[in-house]
Amino acid sequence: MTYTPPTPGSKIIIVGGGAFGLSTAYALSLKKYNVWVFDRNIIPSADASSTDINKCVRMDYGEDLLSMQLTMEALPHWHQWNKERNEMGLSPVFHQTGSLLLCKGNKLSDYERSSMKHVREAGYGHTIQEFQTPESIIKQFPQFKDAVNNGYRTAYLNTAAGLSSVVAIVVDGKERGWCDSSETIKHLYKKCMDHGVQFVTGSDRGAFEKFIFKNDQQEVQGIQTRDQIKHLADHVILAAGPWTASLLDFGNRLQATGQAVIQFTPPKEFVEKFKNAPVYGGDISRTGFYGFPINAEGKMKIASHSVGYVYYDSNRSDHICVPRTQVSHEKDTIPLKGLNNFRDFLNEFMPETNDWDITYSRVCWYSDTPDGKFLIAPYPNYKNLIIASGDSGHAMKFTPNIGFKIAQIVEGVESDYSRAWAWRDYKDDAMSSSDGTRNITSKPLTLGVGEARMASLDELKARK
Repeated sequence: MTYTPPTPGSKIIIVGGGAFGLSTAYALSLKKYNVWVFDRNIIPSADASSTDINKCVRMDYGEDLLSMQLTMEALPHWHQWNKERNEMGLSPVFHQTGSLLLCKGNKLSDYERSSMKHVREAGYGHTIQEFQTPESIIKQFPQFKDAVNNGYRTAYLNTAAGLSSVVAIVVDGKERGWCDSSETIKHLYKKCMDHGVQFVTGSDRGAFEKFIFKNDQQEVQGIQTRDQIKHLADHVILAAGPWTASLLDFGNRLQATGQAVIQFTPPKEFVEKFKNAPVYGGDISRTGFYGFPINAEGKMKIASHSVGYVYYDSNRSDHICVPRTQVSHEKDTIPLKGLNNFRDFLNEFMPETNDWDITYSRVCWYSDTPDGKFLIAPYPNYKNLIIASGDSGHAMKFTPNIGFKIAQIVEGVESDYSRAWAWRDYKDDAMSSSDGTRNITSKPLTLGVGEARMASLDELKARK
């Protein structure tokens, strides 16, 4: 079906107030469209993937040059947002700690070597520092001595990387506020409000129920919310994150998958030892594990970027995976298999954690595409509907600039990005990682079943 872009001043409804939705709303508001955002929760949404204490911001993408370029384009925006927040007396939303990628054995993996090669070719070679001996790693980063002694013998640091994280800013000798990746969403939400974006939130008035069509059932005229109110628009953008796949027929193009995340509250002596640590990966292309510096509240997050888990709601008959979060299942932790994987990895990489209880855990939900690339394109079966989804677990770093790319697609502008993220077919359901960081060697396990049952609070305690 031929796509017709909106005309200037058109009303555009965006379903979803997460990273994609808000970034798009802001970009379109600068072009003077009449933009409305609907979300079933207040913003930031309690169960959104972006509602977290920190997210990684990296340009290291292996052979995925487009994502590397998109990060490079995002960095000036991140620094500009920090300036804006400083002027408001708020803490920064981007903290340039650098990213240290450690590998097992005596040489870097293909992913790390490819990443360094392309970062250098793009003109950022000055940000790369290689560590070719175990001693050189320990000398600069003694925090990782145990990992090095247990086989993580090579590494490189990219100083341009960092995180959207909990950090403090000192003004006049006093700490003035804290921020996290949720704060990024709050900052963007305010920017949208300042530029006239209208928001409708809440479990009834803001919750998408269905599309409104013209008589031929092919042209979208708006949406109906759970309170049965109809909202008309010239175009609709569906940006509902991991819920997107459950709202429309995508075949095998989108699937909601959950990833295990844990937090520790380390003892004071470790906090001191871990001071000034970078974001780090523990042979990430093979293990999928990565972690963050300890935040201002004394919390240390470690995450897994893998094939993940799926969940099927017994109330649905369509066998579509949907997110299961702590909003609806407040006692949920993480799957037992995920817990054991964390403990086994950390026993080798950071053995001190064996003595610590896991103080918080959650399942973080992705909207996955089989190839790990975004799906941002007109929906081919309906007029006036754009899909902005398929984050595949690596979208948050692009929050300041992804909306400008989506706005171009909405306006019908072709680019390398629109071609890479176009509506496309897949031969099967096999998943792969476009950026080389996901350890995908099997099918996702079903959440709550067998070894993917939720771990108990006792099981989250220190290994004896």
